[in-house]
Amino acid sequence: MLNKLSPTIAIIDSGIGGISILNKLIEKYKYGNYIYYADNLYMPYGAKSKSFIKNRLLEIIKELKEKYLVDIIIIACNTASATLKNTKIDNVIKLEFNDKEAVYLVTPLTQKILTKQRTISSPTLASSIELNINDKIKLKKIIKREVVKNKLNRLKKLVLGCTHYELVEDLFKMYCNKTEVISNSDYILRNINYIPQSDKLSVYIINTKQSMRYNQLIRSLIK
Repeated sequence: MLNKLSPTIAIIDSGIGGISILNKLIEKYKYGNYIYYADNLYMPYGAKSKSFIKNRLLEIIKELKEKYLVDIIIIACNTASATLKNTKIDNVIKLEFNDKEAVYLVTPLTQKILTKQRTISSPTLASSIELNINDKIKLKKIIKREVVKNKLNRLKKLVLGCTHYELVEDLFKMYCNKTEVISNSDYILRNINYIPQSDKLSVYIINTKQSMRYNQLIRSLIK
């Protein structure tokens, strides 16, 4: 249950990727009130149209504000953030894409939107990570194949432009040991202003498939 004494931060993603941001928030603040909203009924967002994602996000944001009275909403999905990049919404924080020196590893839809950035897209990587998140051997093969195929280890600076990729940031760093690997969600930590009002940690999970098993998966990934 949510702790009514603290302001509430809601984190929106299509799947488990945004847990990378949730874990960073917990590491920084120790305590707090969080809602993790996994819109897994429509996962991955990267395979949907821009108009669908925008309308879907506006529905979710309205629900979170009206039903759960959240104080801060974080769009944890890079594809969703790119889709809303020119849309200003009160108390909503989006990921940004301002590093002109880096190459962004993103989903195909994010690549279409980010016309001024250097990008490399991967159509199935986010889904592959989600499906194999608890299989370290498979994940190593998946990330190594991605690095070799796109020659990521030859880049000077690589930004992981999908929160799913951040869940395996350690593997990208291992296979790109001469490349500066950056998590795009670090922007959130620098720009959020949050003060927990109690010494308790509460995480409430919503997944749109209403799957208890999926909730358990999310719980297992929270550090």
